[in-house]
Amino acid sequence: MDTLKEYRIPYVGLSIGSHAYEFRLNESFFALFEYSEIEKGEILVEMTLEKSGSMINLIFRLSGKSILPCDRCGTELTVDVDGEEKLIVKFGDLTETVEDDVLVLGTNEHEIDISQYLYEYAHLMLPTRRVHDTIENCDPDAIDQLEIEDENDDKSDPRWDALKGLK
Repeated sequence: MDTLKEYRIPYVGLSIGSHAYEFRLNESFFALFEYSEIEKGEILVEMTLEKSGSMINLIFRLSGKSILPCDRCGTELTVDVDGEEKLIVKFGDLTETVEDDVLVLGTNEHEIDISQYLYEYAHLMLPTRRVHDTIENCDPDAIDQLEIEDENDDKSDPRWDALKGLK
């Protein structure tokens, strides 16, 4: 069974103009990718396909939530996913990705597989720093462990103390 079949858009025979699609990305979608940071959550993707005679423009609007571990304490944290991405599809002799947002489809192709793009766009919209709003929302046991480590950092190392005086 082909689990990513619903993310292949047949464009041959599609009329010129605008076409709307909707996808829901959840745990089962992200589980299909080996190194996915997103394991829980749900993201709604509203995609508009604008077909002209010589190219196709895909506009992806992603909105939803993903549950990730907090960078500070490791407990679950709900992160908003919200944004828009565009992909330009052109036609040529060979199928290749010319740039990050430009895909060239060869003459033997008849559909666009957007599954990898959806995966990447969802991950690109995640914040780089994922922590609870305040430290009070973090796991108190984990914070206690961090404070113990911070206390150990204050001790000076005599090997490095001698170097501090060389300024």
